[in-house]
Amino acid sequence: MAYCAQCGTLEVEGQKFCAVCGAPTSGSASMAPMPPLTSSAMAGEARVLVGLSLEPPTQARWTILIRLILVIPLGFVAFFIGIGALFAAIGAWFASLVVGRVPDSLQTFMTGALRLYANILAYAFLLTSRWPGLVFDEGGHDQVSLSIDHVPLNRAAVFFRLIMAIPGSIVSGVLSLGAYPILFVMWVVGIVTGREPRAFHQAVALVFRFQIRFQAYAYLLTPTQPFLGLMGDGDGDAVTVSSPAVTSGPELATSSLPTTWLIAKNARNLTVAIIMLGVVLYVFQRGRG
Repeated sequence: MAYCAQCGTLEVEGQKFCAVCGAPTSGSASMAPMPPLTSSAMAGEARVLVGLSLEPPTQARWTILIRLILVIPLGFVAFFIGIGALFAAIGAWFASLVVGRVPDSLQTFMTGALRLYANILAYAFLLTSRWPGLVFDEGGHDQVSLSIDHVPLNRAAVFFRLIMAIPGSIVSGVLSLGAYPILFVMWVVGIVTGREPRAFHQAVALVFRFQIRFQAYAYLLTPTQPFLGLMGDGDGDAVTVSSPAVTSGPELATSSLPTTWLIAKNARNLTVAIIMLGVVLYVFQRGRG
């Protein structure tokens, strides 16, 4: 059997063009064995691993003061890339209904676009210290890492993805509204001290991770809903921090970024406060609308 190397669709004998993506198939190099999925697909897992230092970095006060201005050029580029990612997601939706998976090329592109968004969002949220630039691929000095298992998808879940994403969309909106006042406090404290309180850093990091995981789910990059780990992956109070806070120096490496998030109790309590505040603001906003 042969498969289209562009989208992985099974081809029949004598077929000249792929029925899904239109790539030429007859007697061409585009015919190839089915590209492998990640090994976790065999175990039924589907992880969206976000890596970020859970210790607040020391930052230059002037960059905190004008953080939103520094984000503007990145946001401008990310806007147009996001449009491309939206069209890619539409293509992935149709392809997944046929072959039960997102084509490799679309998975790679959308993951890169989400990685760019994650780095920009973390910088805007005062979670990282260095201006991130345009980050599509993982490197050795990332401030944020993102790894998504490429696994088969249930066609019914793909078809109803917009409906199934509604609960995550509501929680995403609640978290965003509740985090804005906390971010303002972080901004003021950061201007004065050059470093955010650890509890605030971890609480906002949890909001950040949920947003990234929700985007991955909405864009068909994973079949896993984003709710698991909303309060972290374990108790951070039992962990002794032996290394200093991450700085903007070149020593930062991807391997130093935890993907299992052990969150302190006061940070989890602050996350609950963010949710409660977000619910109040969400209801108020809906009531005015």
